[in-house]
Amino acid sequence: MKRTLAALVLAMLVFSPAFAQKAPKNEKVKNIIFLIGDGMGLGAASAWMLENGYQQTCFDRAQFVGIAKTYSANNRVTDSAASGTAMATGEKTNNGMLGMKPDGSEPASIAELAKAKGMKTGVIVTSYVLDATPGAFFAHAKGRGENKDIVHDFMQNRTDILAGGGRKYFTDPKYTDENLIEKLCSEGYTYCATPEEFYAAPAAPVIGLFSDGSYPGAAEHGTDYLRDVMTHSLSLLEGKKGFFVMVEGSHIDHAAHANNPQDLMFEMEEFDKCVNAAFDYADTHKGTLVVVTADHETGGVSLLSNNKDYTQGESGIDIKFATTGHSGAPVMVYAYGASAWKFSGVMENTDLFKKMKELLIDGKK
Repeated sequence: MKRTLAALVLAMLVFSPAFAQKAPKNEKVKNIIFLIGDGMGLGAASAWMLENGYQQTCFDRAQFVGIAKTYSANNRVTDSAASGTAMATGEKTNNGMLGMKPDGSEPASIAELAKAKGMKTGVIVTSYVLDATPGAFFAHAKGRGENKDIVHDFMQNRTDILAGGGRKYFTDPKYTDENLIEKLCSEGYTYCATPEEFYAAPAAPVIGLFSDGSYPGAAEHGTDYLRDVMTHSLSLLEGKKGFFVMVEGSHIDHAAHANNPQDLMFEMEEFDKCVNAAFDYADTHKGTLVVVTADHETGGVSLLSNNKDYTQGESGIDIKFATTGHSGAPVMVYAYGASAWKFSGVMENTDLFKKMKELLIDGKK
């Protein structure tokens, strides 16, 4: 009798609404906003939460959270070229290689696949547009520093929006035999030399090159730049067939390399504003998926108490760095919007491409 009663109680618990967990439904994904905090490990995100007084940050708003492993094909500590390639194409490659597998083959990126399906595409950065992470979405080069080849590949695999620094790569004879800005304008692009000009651009395609080299960090240009460029870009990319856009907070990495906690917080504030704006866009545009992650961790960032006696009250916390280089730590994945649940759990960085491709590309005519 006791066994029968116990079995009955167990059955009631298992089949009750409280215990019957249904898998989330797949939602149709029309647009993807893919945000990469270059070098942004959990330490940097945690430092920003601390800096913000534990008030809500963009990371707190994420609906689903995962972890991505970042090792490359030939090194347990990746660089941005290999990790960018993994996320853009779904293929692991050697450090330094861009949009290319170790055997030299050239897998198509998620941006190239989206373009082939008639969707609009964009790449927006705070450094220069041919840098390793952005380059992985439109270029295929044996070395991340081969800027002449990378700018050539952009001309072959153009995105509808390209914004950041790097004007010289399109005009300097060292990198190109012709003025590529003039060529793009003759073929329908609007060229913008400043963010203010970019905000006034009425339609895509648009190329915004706001400095000769890397665009300055947030400590110099303010923390609204990335959000504002992205927000205007989204309005230009909207359409019936949808879009894919990659947005990079590039200088998070640079601040961590320099072991500069003040600059790191400026960069995290800028990235936070941008991510929140992307989440807001998803709230008002059905079918939009936002995925936020990092290409790797930089600096070995940690938060350390000023007193090892933790039985005492608050004794202060400092942002500390273990290295001026990259680390092998996995990175967080934050997802929001349509089918965001697919980005929870532990995954390879190549899985980010595979999941985005499944949702945005596969099955579309």
